[in-house]
Amino acid sequence: MGCADGVGAMSVEEKLGTDPKEKSKNWGLSPAYDAVMRLPLTALAAYFLWREWEALESARDLVRIAVHVATMLFLVLIAGFTLARRRPVRRSVGPWPRFAALAGLLLLYSLMLLPRAAPDPRWDAPALGLLLLGQFFCVVALLQLGRSLSVMPEARRLVTAGLYGRIRHPLYLAEAIATLGVLLQFRSLEAFLLVALQFAIQLWRMREEEKVLEAAFPEYGPYRGRTARLIPGVY
Repeated sequence: MGCADGVGAMSVEEKLGTDPKEKSKNWGLSPAYDAVMRLPLTALAAYFLWREWEALESARDLVRIAVHVATMLFLVLIAGFTLARRRPVRRSVGPWPRFAALAGLLLLYSLMLLPRAAPDPRWDAPALGLLLLGQFFCVVALLQLGRSLSVMPEARRLVTAGLYGRIRHPLYLAEAIATLGVLLQFRSLEAFLLVALQFAIQLWRMREEEKVLEAAFPEYGPYRGRTARLIPGVY
């Protein structure tokens, strides 16, 4: 997630060239590796889609139903775009950027293992509202990102239109809004610390993705110079 789409992407072969050092840095660009790496995220999305379907059966109010439907749509898009995504033209070097990507993804799901706080309408109503808002923007950002979706720091094609014309990482912002809604449902020190750690790692992921995108696309530098990372006019 968070990698962008756009125009003028080079082929994998053009990016790799014939330099052995360049090929060793980008060994993960092979068709076989890329095909295999589509499967874990697709399976994870399918699992949580099944859980959302089960939760939808017990939902009674319209807001909760809308949250589950939006989440299911997001997961369907994740699975579909992962299976149909373009091959990367460049990827990160070394294990740490990939560690950040996996940690940012898995820490959020580990939040669901903590005990939820007792139901309280004063907290539950804004929590569901934030979840619905976050999931809505997740769907919009994912539709605009399309087949350039990545979990690992990889460059596929540069997207600079739509939400990506206002901020460089709209999918991360949408996830942060939804995560705040989840946090309000737990309301514990452990949940707060876990979300704070996950957000710090997400900032790390953004920086790693930007390194790859800048190395892959010459136009990324000017785009970064005129576009905020997360909040227009602020950051």
